[in-house]
Amino acid sequence: MEEIEEDEIMPNKSAEELITVLHGVHCDNSKLQYYAERLGGGRVSQMPVTPFVYEFFLFNSLYQVDWAASSNESELVFHPEDFSEPKKQKALISFTKLHASRKPSDLYRAFEPLIHIGKAEGDWTTVTPDSRISSDAGKKFFSDILQLQGQLEECRSPSDVSTSNKVFDILKDCTYFIYLVRNNIFHGSKTLGEIFEPNQKRRIEVYDLFLKGITSLFFLASGKDTAACDFVPCPIYSSSLPATNAGEVADQSMILGATGKNFMKIGDSRLVSKFTKVVAPPPLENTPNDKSSLFYPSAGTDFLTPLLLGLPYCTQFYFFENHQPRQLPLIHKLLSRLKGLRISSNPPHWEIAGDRHYFDFEFNGIPRRLHWVHADNKAFFQEDAELKFYFRRGDSAHGAVGSGQEWDSKLLPELLKMIPSSSSCVYLTDGEPGGFDERHSAKAFENLPFIESGGRTYYCGRFAPEI
Repeated sequence: MEEIEEDEIMPNKSAEELITVLHGVHCDNSKLQYYAERLGGGRVSQMPVTPFVYEFFLFNSLYQVDWAASSNESELVFHPEDFSEPKKQKALISFTKLHASRKPSDLYRAFEPLIHIGKAEGDWTTVTPDSRISSDAGKKFFSDILQLQGQLEECRSPSDVSTSNKVFDILKDCTYFIYLVRNNIFHGSKTLGEIFEPNQKRRIEVYDLFLKGITSLFFLASGKDTAACDFVPCPIYSSSLPATNAGEVADQSMILGATGKNFMKIGDSRLVSKFTKVVAPPPLENTPNDKSSLFYPSAGTDFLTPLLLGLPYCTQFYFFENHQPRQLPLIHKLLSRLKGLRISSNPPHWEIAGDRHYFDFEFNGIPRRLHWVHADNKAFFQEDAELKFYFRRGDSAHGAVGSGQEWDSKLLPELLKMIPSSSSCVYLTDGEPGGFDERHSAKAFENLPFIESGGRTYYCGRFAPEI
């Protein structure tokens, strides 16, 4: 199949119909979180096992079809019955290689989530051997994933990714290993207790993201504009948010819950990873003082991502919003699931003081406070605060729905006066409205704009105080 030389592989109508149906399932499976309802009430998260199993059902439907042959026929062409499952899988991957060789950036796009889960090495990668999977097979799988991560991280741009036979051999070998894992789950070689053991759960998260990379590449090759790779959540680990309990800090289930309640935006788990690779968070022993503050003008209820980014730097979190209805958001239910965080009040509740709601919590044993202030953004200048983190995005120039205030240009000099002398302020902003004035970025740090999959450009770095 790799010798096919058509400029474009266009599936026929029957193939298009199947692709459209499966593409919808594929996208939904990356946006949903799954629970099991208890007979006596309550529910238990089935993440990441259930989405992994569903994705394999979908993958199984895809690799039954000979896509190269189907592109030249009036109906779908299926592989012969004597084809083994691994052989069918390899044929599907070879089909996607034709597209990737023409558009390497789609290969990068499909597997880019793997960059943001931490390196595939360490004790957690050690698999439990059984009749189908050996220890050596597990070592090779995670060694291959580590190589793939390295290939992706070395790219200066997505189009630089290699589409060599070596890379696709890695994809084929990893796919076969995941096929064996799937068999273990289906045939009961793993108990439910083993599946949800922390290290096993982390391994399944890798299997799930890798498999979504394979299926995403297929759908991109088939002409779809979106795929799971664009919005699948990645767990957040202590490498991005230093915590006293090293390891996973926020899992996929928590992140999906936050996006569903508009406390976080799709893709933000990767934004956290990207940002912390550019501006590494301070070590645990660097304790912020009781005035160290994060400021987010026109925030709405976009709480979680700036909170995650600001925790290493701040104890006070100021979210200003003049247009948002004052209905109290139940964010404490999500925060209580963040590893290393403890809600101070029991039961958790917001306090009300004038134009603001606030509640207290601890992270890494340090008292913190979240302020949700219903006032003009400029009221922040009156706060007794030392600015250590500035976050901004999604504001507009229209006063009816946005502030219309140009915080990243016209108001920036006044904001910089909130930074303590001999200190600095970390920032992450999209420059809207009014654009971003780079002249105020600290000279000791390179400002780095980067673009998320949705097209938003972010600027990040450090500000020096205005003297």
